[in-house]
Amino acid sequence: MILLLLACTAKEAPDTGTSPAAQRRVVLAALAEDVALANYRDLTQATGALVTATEAFCAAPDAVTLDAARDAWWAARAPWKRAELIQFGPTTEQPLRLGPKMDLWPARVESIEAILEGDGGFTQADMAAMGGATRGFPPLEWLLWAEGDGTLDAFAAEPRRCAYAEGLAGDLDALAGQMVTAWEDAWAARLTDPADHDGDMYDSAQDVIDEWVNRTFFTVENIRVEKLGKPLGDSSGGEPLPDTLESRYSARSLADARDVLDGVVDALAEDHLMALVPADRDAVPPLVESWQVEAVEALAAVPEPLEDAIVNDRAAVEAAQEALRGFQVALQVDLAQALSVTVTFNDNDGD
Repeated sequence: MILLLLACTAKEAPDTGTSPAAQRRVVLAALAEDVALANYRDLTQATGALVTATEAFCAAPDAVTLDAARDAWWAARAPWKRAELIQFGPTTEQPLRLGPKMDLWPARVESIEAILEGDGGFTQADMAAMGGATRGFPPLEWLLWAEGDGTLDAFAAEPRRCAYAEGLAGDLDALAGQMVTAWEDAWAARLTDPADHDGDMYDSAQDVIDEWVNRTFFTVENIRVEKLGKPLGDSSGGEPLPDTLESRYSARSLADARDVLDGVVDALAEDHLMALVPADRDAVPPLVESWQVEAVEALAAVPEPLEDAIVNDRAAVEAAQEALRGFQVALQVDLAQALSVTVTFNDNDGD
C-alpha cells in the first residue's frame, strides 16, 4: 500500500517547469507572443498610421502628403512581412482567412482598374465584399506608385482613386485588428496548449512545433524560389519576369524579402525554437546559425532595386539563392531531425 501511494504521489507531482513538456509550452507561448502577436500588434499601429496618412493626402494632395502616405505604406509592410512565416491560424484558416485579403501579390492591375472604372462604394462593408485581388497592400501600392511622377495628376484627374485609397487603408486597418483579436482570443492559447483545444489540426505540442519548424524552411524556400527565382527567370528559361516581383511599384521587393527572412530568424532565436534542441544535438544550432548568417548577408548584398538586379546583377541574386538553399537544407534536414519534426509539403507559393 505504501509503495502504491508513493507511486501515485510521484505521478501527480506538479510540473516544476524543467520537464521537456514544460519547456515546450514555454517556447510555444513565446512564439505566439513574440513572433505572432508582437508583429501583429505592430501592424495595427502601422495600419492606423497608414489610415491617417492616406486621409491627410486625400484632404490635401501634394508631394509632401504623397510621400508621407507612401512612407506609411512602406512602414506597415515591415511587421506584416516579418510575420509571413505564420501561414497558419487566422492567416489561412476559415472563416477569417486574412492572408489573401491583405496581400495577394503581385498586384492584379486589371482588377484594380476595373474597380476604378466602376461605380461601387468604398465603405468598410463594400471593401469586405471584395475579393483579394482588389483589397490589401498591393492595390494601395499600385495607386500610390504605379504612375510614377504622374501620380498627383492621376489622383487629380480621377477622384475615385482617393476614395479607393482611403477604403483600402481603412480595410487593412480593420483586417489587422481582426488578426490581433483572433490571436488574443483564441489562437495564442490553441497553439500554446493544443491538447486543451479541439476543432483544429493540432492535438499535441509536437504538432505545433512541427508547424513552426516546417514554416521556417517553407518560408526560406519561398524567398529563394518565388521572391527571387521567379523574377530572375528560373522558371522561364532565364528570361527575367519583372511582372512577378513582389512590391514592384514601390521598389520594396528586396526589403520585403529581408523582412520575411528576419521573421524566420526571430522564430529560430535561442529562446524560441533553438531552445528545444536536445543537448546531444548541440552541433545543430551553430550549423543553422552559420547558414542563417550567410543567407542574411547574401540577401543584403543584392543591390537595389531587385527589378534592376535581376537583369544587371544576376550573380548577386543567384548567390543569395544559393545561401538560402543552404539555410533551407539546414532547417529542413538538421533542425527537423533534431526536433523530431514530421516534414510536410510546402503549400504556400507566395501568392
